[in-house]
Amino acid sequence: MLAAVVLGWLLQLSSLQAGESVRALVYSCNPMYPPYHWSEDNQVFEGASVELMRLVLPAGVEAKPVVYPWKRSLMLAAEGKIDLLLSLRITPERSETLLFTRHRAFPNPIVVFVRKAAAFKFSSREDLKGLRGGISLGDTFGGGFDEYWRAELDVEQAPTMLENFRKLQAGRIDYFVSGYYLGLAHISRHHLEEEIVALEPPLSNHGIHFAFSKASPACRLMEGVDRRLEELDREGVPERLLQKHLQRFRTVPLRREPR
Repeated sequence: MLAAVVLGWLLQLSSLQAGESVRALVYSCNPMYPPYHWSEDNQVFEGASVELMRLVLPAGVEAKPVVYPWKRSLMLAAEGKIDLLLSLRITPERSETLLFTRHRAFPNPIVVFVRKAAAFKFSSREDLKGLRGGISLGDTFGGGFDEYWRAELDVEQAPTMLENFRKLQAGRIDYFVSGYYLGLAHISRHHLEEEIVALEPPLSNHGIHFAFSKASPACRLMEGVDRRLEELDREGVPERLLQKHLQRFRTVPLRREPR
């Protein structure tokens, strides 16, 4: 799949026509995915993704946010009405309409969260057999884990991350699978550090990427953005931004909780 994605990226990039410089673009992201990004007022985004975007876009390019439900943002990007989506996982379906950066924007390890008092020996996904697990409705993880849990594990889906952590605290499930940084944002916000912990190693450790709409002229920014992402990753900037915005999310007032 990766080879196909890279080939599609190269073919799309080579087909871009020279024209006027891109001076403005419309961007969006999941409105509740801290510390990567979130919206406090349904008008602007905050978080590590937004700060990283400002570091990688060329000087003089104005980036305008639009805040919609995530599925709608994906649809509008496919139509070219949103130019850039921040920090999302590469999938074959999305790659049909989106041009993903070759270099990741951020790490996004998927881990198993447990009650510290009921932690168990863990080295691989096979150790989850026979236990009751939880995930948030609609979550996908990659690395083959989606297919594995459906075929091999006893997993319940709950509407939100908050509900899953409550079930974990109450002992109604033995573990909860989620993104590491997303889970840490919830744990920190609710001061659960002494109660809930993440097990090592991660179930998967694929990065998340920026993606331009293939229907947008902003695609011509791809080469420079990709190069800048690689430079900043070598310097450790994405990890530092995640830590910075984990601390910030701990105290910001929000109207809703992370999924």
